[in-house]
Amino acid sequence: MVDQVIFTLNVPTELKDDVVDVLIALPSITGFNLKNIHGYSKEHSLYDISEQVEGYKSYFQIEVLISKVNIDKLKSNVSSVCPSAKLKYWITPVLDSGHFE
Repeated sequence: MVDQVIFTLNVPTELKDDVVDVLIALPSITGFNLKNIHGYSKEHSLYDISEQVEGYKSYFQIEVLISKVNIDKLKSNVSSVCPSAKLKYWITPVLDSGHFE
């Protein structure tokens, strides 16, 4: 049975700092990755004018390695900081993890 998962979350630029603050405060998280991404969509009419011209919307993608038992708490805390935003997330099982020494 898989115990750890990767929780991946796409966050609009304007919400990044709020979500990062929530993640840092959670005791079940020892760290996470944050990267800038360009999101493409067939529904680009929802983008602002500059995003429509460029063809993508800028997001930050956050990846958290976390135990499955802590996922509900993580999702609850993230959704409480931005309840009106429809943040896209997915969860991927981790088959193995560790450190090379």
